[in-house]
Amino acid sequence: MKLNKSKGNMYEFVTHTWNPIKGRCYHDCAYCYMKTIVPNPQPIHLDESELNGIFSENQFIFIGSSTDVFASDVPSEWITAILDFCVEATLHQNGIKTRFLLQTKNPARILGFTDHPLFKSGQAVACTTIETNRHYSETMNNAPTPKERAEAMSMIAERGIKTYVTIEPIMDFDLDELVSLVKMCTPEQVNIGANSVRSIKIPEPTKGNILIDLIQHLLCFTQVKVKKNLDGDKLTRMLIRRLKRNYSYEKRD
Repeated sequence: MKLNKSKGNMYEFVTHTWNPIKGRCYHDCAYCYMKTIVPNPQPIHLDESELNGIFSENQFIFIGSSTDVFASDVPSEWITAILDFCVEATLHQNGIKTRFLLQTKNPARILGFTDHPLFKSGQAVACTTIETNRHYSETMNNAPTPKERAEAMSMIAERGIKTYVTIEPIMDFDLDELVSLVKMCTPEQVNIGANSVRSIKIPEPTKGNILIDLIQHLLCFTQVKVKKNLDGDKLTRMLIRRLKRNYSYEKRD
């Protein structure tokens, strides 16, 4: 098992990334940073050598940061093997259990695994990317539409699974519609970040008031984590800090 320490533009709350499934991601999103690292990836495959070892306590591991574990071309038996291994590799833990971030652009696939012991244990967080409320087909390529992702996440949350939403890379959006999609997911946390592959042009929103309005609306019902690549300018940082001081949300039971 090869764990990679979180660095660069990864979430600050994630301690490590782990990629037991390797190769070409079916979704083929135009902005994917992996395309700059591995321009000609191998066909998708399960690296069984990764299913060996144990996890340390109090880690938060992002599974599938390079290839979506729940993409439609991933065999179900591979997903089951990964989830089974996560359970077995944490059985020895007596302290703060390892947690796992299962982020996907195809959350409907997670619905077939919510009865797995890893989800039942509360160690797994289901997360989806909703870059915008709009469907930019030339950018999202084979990924489900944002509406389809939100609808699936709503059903996951109804089953008692903890959910996050990631708005990254944030694209031009319609405020009320995007907030509505995010709220459907009942997220305990929303992560917002900018396009990290600057050579790829995407329809980005104008920073400033529209971004502040979005964060203000989200803070009314969830926590918001803003990545450093989005709040780089001094004015935006100041406004975000002010919002977080002045707005709170009602935590759900």
